[in-house]
Amino acid sequence: MGENSGVGTARTVPNQAITDRGEDMATPTHSKRSSLSVRTRFEIFKRDNFTCRYCGQRSPDVILEVDHIVPVCDGGTDDPINLATSCWACNHGKAYVPLNELLVGEDPTERAVLIAERERQLREYNEVLKTDRQRREDQAQDLVNEFCRLTGYEFMLNEDWLWVVEELKRTPYELILDKLHAAARSSAPKRFWMRYAKTCVRRWREEGF
Repeated sequence: MGENSGVGTARTVPNQAITDRGEDMATPTHSKRSSLSVRTRFEIFKRDNFTCRYCGQRSPDVILEVDHIVPVCDGGTDDPINLATSCWACNHGKAYVPLNELLVGEDPTERAVLIAERERQLREYNEVLKTDRQRREDQAQDLVNEFCRLTGYEFMLNEDWLWVVEELKRTPYELILDKLHAAARSSAPKRFWMRYAKTCVRRWREEGF
C-alpha cells in the first residue's frame, strides 16, 4: 500500500525496538493514523463533489479515498482542511487505468474490497443526487406557489416550471425569488412576469456573479 494511503487503511509502522530495560522506544504518537469516521469521509467526498482533486476522475468511474495532504507521519491532522478526495490510483501513486484493468491480476481479497467500496460509493453518490434533486423540486414548488400567490393564477405554465427546475441547478433559490418579486413590482403585465424574472436572472448570470 502507498505511504499516504486512504481511509480505513492502516499505515505500516516499523516494529518498535525494545531497550535493555524492557521499555519501548516509543514511536511518536503523531505517526499513528486512526481511521476516519464514515461521516467524515462522506462529508469530504461531498465537499469535493465526489471528484479526485489530483486527476479530476469522478465516482463511480474510480474508487475514491480520503487523502491526508500533509501526511500523518509529518504531523498532519484529520482537520477537513488537511483532507482531500483522491482516487485509488492517485493515492497509491499509480497512473490512472480503468477499474476493470486495475483489478485484473490483483489479489482476490483486494479485488473484492475494491468492488465493495465502489458499490458503497455509488450508493452514496446516488443518494447525494437524489437529495439534490428533491431539494430543487421542493424549491421549485415553493416558487410556483409564490408565483400563483402574486399573480392570482391557479398554475404556472409547464415551460416555466421546467425552466425553474433547471435554473435551480446553477442559480440560488433566493435570487430567483427576488427576481420574481421584482417582476411583481414592475409595470409589466402579469402574463409577462415570468419572462421578466427570466431576463433578470440571465443578466445576473451574464454579469459574472
